[in-house]
Amino acid sequence: MASDAEKSEAAGEALDTVRTDKELESLKWIRERRSIREFTGERIPDEHIELILEAARHAPSPENMLMIRFVVIRDDQDMKVFLSDIAQEMAQTAFGGAPFELTSGRNWFIGDPHRAAVYARLRDGELFRYPEKSDAVIIVCASESWHDAGYLYPNELFGSVVSGMAIQNMWLTATELGYGCGYEALVCSDPRHAELIRDKLGIPPIWVPLTAFCIGKRISPRALGPSRPPLEGLMYAERWGHPYKRLAFREEGE
Repeated sequence: MASDAEKSEAAGEALDTVRTDKELESLKWIRERRSIREFTGERIPDEHIELILEAARHAPSPENMLMIRFVVIRDDQDMKVFLSDIAQEMAQTAFGGAPFELTSGRNWFIGDPHRAAVYARLRDGELFRYPEKSDAVIIVCASESWHDAGYLYPNELFGSVVSGMAIQNMWLTATELGYGCGYEALVCSDPRHAELIRDKLGIPPIWVPLTAFCIGKRISPRALGPSRPPLEGLMYAERWGHPYKRLAFREEGE
């Protein structure tokens, strides 16, 4: 006779169990995930790369249409340098002309005197050259045309969202395996650069390269990351503007 767990799994139902955050392995890796931008350049075992790619394959998509594709670059060092050149150029444009860090304090968690040095690397773009030292650079592509639905799924609402879920799957798997990841958005932020990447890699016109997702062995872990606002700072209960109240602050009966 099938157990309750087997019956529930067969029916696609959730078991009636309550688990705490200390029991959730997934939440542990979500909290430990960091953006890593310094890699040793060492090779990652092929088996681990495939585990990471397997996680991307299981990302959800509307009607399982999988309007995403990946170009996995490991051996083409010239391409990695090309991507790093684009990233550095775009970083100089984005950060070089305005001392945003001096006013916004976004890197408050980096202590002095290191904070000034990090800011200098932001302005000259050197910090964003990490694709050239990554073991795997994954060009993530999305399409709003690659499906047989009766209407277009806008890329910004579907392909990009599906890509984001696939990237998060890869990121968490790589984190659990002990590797670092960096989402290099700068390489595709200018449509002209996206065209160059498409041409160099032979990507068909209906596919849009969105990012270069970099995976590698970390030079050092990031022990402290930026703060996150509390749930009350991001969530509303039932209607916009109605504050979400955490369990710890609810009155009995609420």
